[in-house]
Amino acid sequence: MKTVKDLTKQDYQFLVEFAKGLNPMEKEFRKKALESLLTYFPFEGAAFPLVDNKGYYKQLVYANFSQASIEAYENLCYKKDFFAPANAATYQAKEDDKTVLTIEDFKTFVEYEASSLYTECLNHNNFYYEALVLLRNEEAEPIGAVAVYHDKTHNGFSARERDLLCEISKILEKACLAHLTFYKNSMNNNLLQNIIFQHPMGMILCDSNFNILNINKETSLLLEQTGMEPSLNGARRLLQKYILPTFLSNGAKQYCLLTNPQLEVTIDSMITKDAFYDNYNTYYVIYVKNLHGAKDADWHAFLQGKGLTVRECEIAEFLRLGSLKEDIAESLHISINTVRRHTESIYRKLNISRMNQLQGLYVNCNASEISPTLLS
Repeated sequence: MKTVKDLTKQDYQFLVEFAKGLNPMEKEFRKKALESLLTYFPFEGAAFPLVDNKGYYKQLVYANFSQASIEAYENLCYKKDFFAPANAATYQAKEDDKTVLTIEDFKTFVEYEASSLYTECLNHNNFYYEALVLLRNEEAEPIGAVAVYHDKTHNGFSARERDLLCEISKILEKACLAHLTFYKNSMNNNLLQNIIFQHPMGMILCDSNFNILNINKETSLLLEQTGMEPSLNGARRLLQKYILPTFLSNGAKQYCLLTNPQLEVTIDSMITKDAFYDNYNTYYVIYVKNLHGAKDADWHAFLQGKGLTVRECEIAEFLRLGSLKEDIAESLHISINTVRRHTESIYRKLNISRMNQLQGLYVNCNASEISPTLLS
């Protein structure tokens, strides 16, 4: 591991102050980070790009760059930037300390002076020397970079300046990861909130691999009604055990689940453009609602009025949905004989003898006395 030898006590103090002043939760985090960088450290200019999914620098933030040079880079030069991961094999090493890269690592100065990066961009700002360190995520994938610049009056970058840039990059790497994570979560939350306002029903927001990003309060209430944990864990169980198997088996995007109460599911997709990277993201929005809603409340009130116990109400609901006694026993973790005894008690209390009569009672239910003779 590289040992820092050339930094002064004041350099360390400035690094501490620089780190303290960063706020990854701010929308203008990268811009303010560059302003602070040039306040504390001896560089003439700086840039803080992100790396897109093709390995090029996009969504750059600049300090001390002219508008003409910015437009030239973003429109003409970015694909030819030899510092970019897409063009630089040096960045492929996954096990390495922060490496400060300079022009000499890629080009001779004669080649560099003929490149569009210099002629169309850096030269317009009187910048000549560039030093850069790539920022990576936990998987060692490039997410961005911090670059600093000197004019021709300097003789490149000193050992001290390289050490400073190395330490600055370590600070910015952690802050940038926090910023991107916070921003992505904020976007997900805003997306969910916008959908909630349009559709006040149970909703589960997933990424393109059906990893749950968030749920709303209506979903929590529905999970509680079905006997599941009213949380993300409960939503994962509903998704993996009930929703996805049906979706994957026949491709249906709207169907009913044999839960208790019965849930109606609609799967929709949304495509958004990433605000940082030049690509599109797919999200799945799963709408969930109680198929019967208020009618179930009337039904349970009716059953309780007939003297059914809590367990008998549960079994009556399974029977009404057409569940076999064996399946009911497995779902409720009781024996088949127990299910049979409860079924006999349910039929006796409701004064019925057949399954279709139970279903008929539900259809006509309004929480008042219903004569079963009308269903025979």
